Amino acid sequence: MKLIQGKYNANRTHYEVGKKVRQTVEELGRTMPEDLSTPEKSIKQIEKMEEKKRLGNGDVDV
Repeated sequence: MKLIQGKYNANRTHYEVGKKVRQTVEELGRTMPEDLSTPEKSIKQIEKMEEKKRLGNGDVDV
């Protein structure tokens, strides 16, 4: 395994890995990330709701 050093090399590697992952997703016939539906609530909103439930104040909508 080769150690990646420097900002330029890290950015280039990040781009290349992302490109390969997207290529693999497409080859497998899976849904591309940009084609996925957007959930009604964000993870932060869901976490906040769960925390309120845990604290016994679950009646409040986010």
